[in-house]
Amino acid sequence: MITTPVRDDIRAFASAVRAHLDDLPVDEVDDLLDGLEADLSDQAAEAGDGFTIPDAATYAAELRAAAGLPERGDDPAAKSTPFRQRLAHARTSVEAQIRRNPAGAWLLDLLASLRPIWWILRAVVLYLFIAPLFWSGYGSMSGAVAYLIGAVQFPGIVLLAVLVLVSVQWGRGRWAPNVIVRGFRTAVTIVAVVLTPFTLASIGGNLQSLVWDGSHDVFSAPYTSGLSLDGQRVRNIFAFDADGNAIPTVQLFDQDGTPLTTVGNANGNAPFDNYFYGGGGPVPVPYTAPGAADAWNIYPLHEIPAGVMSWDSVEDIKKATSPAFPFLRVQPVPTDAAPSAGTIAEATPQPSPSLTDAAVTP
Repeated sequence: MITTPVRDDIRAFASAVRAHLDDLPVDEVDDLLDGLEADLSDQAAEAGDGFTIPDAATYAAELRAAAGLPERGDDPAAKSTPFRQRLAHARTSVEAQIRRNPAGAWLLDLLASLRPIWWILRAVVLYLFIAPLFWSGYGSMSGAVAYLIGAVQFPGIVLLAVLVLVSVQWGRGRWAPNVIVRGFRTAVTIVAVVLTPFTLASIGGNLQSLVWDGSHDVFSAPYTSGLSLDGQRVRNIFAFDADGNAIPTVQLFDQDGTPLTTVGNANGNAPFDNYFYGGGGPVPVPYTAPGAADAWNIYPLHEIPAGVMSWDSVEDIKKATSPAFPFLRVQPVPTDAAPSAGTIAEATPQPSPSLTDAAVTP
C-alpha cells in the first residue's frame, strides 16, 4: 500500500523503466514493477534532499538480470519495434530526464496546461491558410485581420468552427482511428507549427497598419480653407440686429481683432473667391474702394452669378450685386440677453481707417 504521496519525477521514472521493458509481456512487466513507485516514494521521504532517482535504462537492465531475462539488445523482437513506438519511448525518456529538475518539471506542467490554447491556435492558423483560397477577405480590407473579421460571417464562421472542432478532438486523442488519419494529423500539425510564426507576424503587422491608418486619417483630415461649418465652406454671412432686423453692412473680426473672412486666401492676390470660382454657386467678391485694400470681412459679400466670371476679365466684378437675405426678419434677442451699449463700446476695437474706407459699396 502506498503510504507516501508519489512525486511527479518518480512517476516519470517508472514510466521510463516500463518503456525499457516494453518488449516483455505486459503481465511480466507489471510483476517486475509492482510496488516500484511506493518503494521509491518511501526512500525519497527517508532520504530527503539526498535522494537521487537512478537511471531508468540501468535500472531496467538490473531488473532483467535479477529476473534472469535476456538483455533488450539480445531480443530479436526489439529490433523490429515500429519507429512510432521507438519515438514514443525516446520522448518518454527525455521527459523523465527533464522532470528530474524541478524547474523542468514545472515548465512541462505549464506547457501541458497550455495545450488547449495550441489546439485553438492550430485551427486559426489553418483557417488563415485555407480561407484565401475561397474568398478575398472582409469588405475592402485585406490581410490576416480581414479574414479573422470575416470569421464572424458566413462562410468563414462555418470553416473556423469545423477546424476548431477537429483540432480540439485531435488534441484530445479523438477522431484518429487509423494510421492514415494519424499520419495526416501529424502532417497538419507540422504545417501549423511552421506557419504559426508567420501568421502571428502577419496579424501583428495588419493590426499595426490599422492603428496607423486610423491615426493618420484623424491627423490628416482634409483641410477646408477659409471659414467652414461642419466641413462645408461658408460662402457668405448675413447679420441681424437685436431687434431681428437685417443689417445691410457689417464688419466682423475674430477674438484677436483679425478680419473674419470666409475665403481661404484673402491677401488681395485675386479679386474673387477661387474656391467658389470653380463651381458650386455664386462667386463672392470683396468690397473695394479706391486706394484701399480689398475688404473680405464686410458682409454680406457681393456675389457674381456662377459662370459669369472668366480668369482674364476682372471687369466682371462690377456686375457683382448684394445677395438677398435668407430671412426678412428673425426672432429678436431677449432683452436680458442683449449686451448694453457701454459694454459693446468697451469691448469692441475701433476699426482701422483703411477698413472704414473699405466699407464703400462698389
